[in-house]
Amino acid sequence: MVAESPHLSTEAGQGGLIASAARQGAQEPDARPLWATVNICDTDRSPNALGVRTSVPGNGSSQRIFARYTAQWWSSAQQKWLTVGGSGVTDWVQLGDADMTSRQAGWTFQFVQPPEGKTYVMRGVVELQWRGLVKQWRKAHRNRAHKGRRANSSRGRKSRRARIAVVRERTLLTATGMKNVQGGDPLGLSKAMCLIW
Repeated sequence: MVAESPHLSTEAGQGGLIASAARQGAQEPDARPLWATVNICDTDRSPNALGVRTSVPGNGSSQRIFARYTAQWWSSAQQKWLTVGGSGVTDWVQLGDADMTSRQAGWTFQFVQPPEGKTYVMRGVVELQWRGLVKQWRKAHRNRAHKGRRANSSRGRKSRRARIAVVRERTLLTATGMKNVQGGDPLGLSKAMCLIW
């Protein structure tokens, strides 16, 4: 990751990004919890760490929910968020079955200490997938022997087969002000961004 001292004014574009992330993650009354937030941010117990937490509601189905976590840093030179190189993107992690009320899970990214006078401005991105069985029709081909000769015959017969596929996807940016956040340092921490310095 490149270390730099980002310009933190709204002219750098972050004001709108923060507001957009907050709007995306904000919960409406009676809404089931679907959000991503920063719950660990460079503390004494977790130095140079970015913790990204997500809450996913269930839908009562037998689908399985997977998450992939990404750490991003703000580049003032390019005026955009960039993905951290190396281990800045996790593999897909299974969160569990969708037959539940809601579930929280997260990932903690560790960084080297920035050089003195440098700051990393970080955020998290969480990609979610719901995977389940999808039925599809397939044409069945059979080989049969006919008077001592083999002939390939397609009789138009169809069969139904099931395969596992992504049935729904969602991408969340870390947002501030989420309620009942677990595993934070300190407990309950919920931020859109994190400064590591």
